[in-house]
Amino acid sequence: MRYLSVKKIIATAYETVDPHQRVTNLAHEAWKARDREVWTNNIQDLITSDAVILDAGCGLGRLLPRLWSAKKIVMVEPDLKRFLHASVVAKCLINEDQELLTKLQDDDFVQTEEYEQLLQEIYSLPLKSEKVQLLNDVMQSKEISKYGTFDLIICSHIFEHISLDVIQESLAAFYNFLKPNGSLVIFACKSPVLYHFRAPKEFNNEHIIISREEFFETCKNGHSAGLGIRYIPFDLFQTLLSNPFNPTLEKTFGDEFKSQSASYELPATPLFTIKQWEAYHSQFYTHKNMPVGTYIEYPQIQARLCLPVKPIETVAEILDLEHQVNQNETLKKIHLIDMVVVAQKINSD
Repeated sequence: MRYLSVKKIIATAYETVDPHQRVTNLAHEAWKARDREVWTNNIQDLITSDAVILDAGCGLGRLLPRLWSAKKIVMVEPDLKRFLHASVVAKCLINEDQELLTKLQDDDFVQTEEYEQLLQEIYSLPLKSEKVQLLNDVMQSKEISKYGTFDLIICSHIFEHISLDVIQESLAAFYNFLKPNGSLVIFACKSPVLYHFRAPKEFNNEHIIISREEFFETCKNGHSAGLGIRYIPFDLFQTLLSNPFNPTLEKTFGDEFKSQSASYELPATPLFTIKQWEAYHSQFYTHKNMPVGTYIEYPQIQARLCLPVKPIETVAEILDLEHQVNQNETLKKIHLIDMVVVAQKINSD
């Protein structure tokens, strides 16, 4: 009887290559470069050695290393876990523990038992420091005034996630917290028109469009309802900074609108004037059917600038496009998803 001889089959392993990895890397490098530019162009000169700064809605304390050259930094964050994380970051800077500071920036590390232990320790023994003080509270809280008046208030990417009534009260608080001619820096998401989205969770780009009423309800229900996101037009943002209780806002915001501050006295004159602002991309989007090296918005920008419409190949091309957008006030309001606005407190007579 004859037997069929079966040879051992050796599988060949193929490395799967993400066809969009190059565009991902390109976008990441461009974002880092623009992030440095935006900070240098708009904020760096405001952080002096004698400055007292409020980081309103500090989150995980990511801005703290950049603020460290100031005389005093007050950080306010309502979410307890984020507040504790920011406290650990502050402790690292005080102790010059760069190794742990680097660990805290690793998404995998924050899933470990070691990380949870750090949060428990800082909760049991809160940080005490003259240099940096942390408050687990909302950014419109009157408790913040106990820490003195501020030369600079920074509010980074909070306004797109909160309802108008909270924005109104926060701006009223900021006006009262700032020294005469003090500066207010706000990072926010913008759009030519008012858009409302909801994402299942933070940093999830799978947004669904919702109504203004649904956005307001999402904000009231907190993270359990998903992350509310609103893209505010620059001109509307300018109105808010001048007079957050402007009656014309009621037509746009409905029951979110409040006619006056519940906690703070304000002058009848405008509160803030915008000194400078810049548009930029803090993130990017690609689609499976898009050619590698092409960004959704950039072909439109190229066309409007009368440039050849072609895939983006280098970081330099991205930076050049964004620079050209910022030289044109109309394109600046239309394109690039994020803005940084530097406003100055207007002193009442």
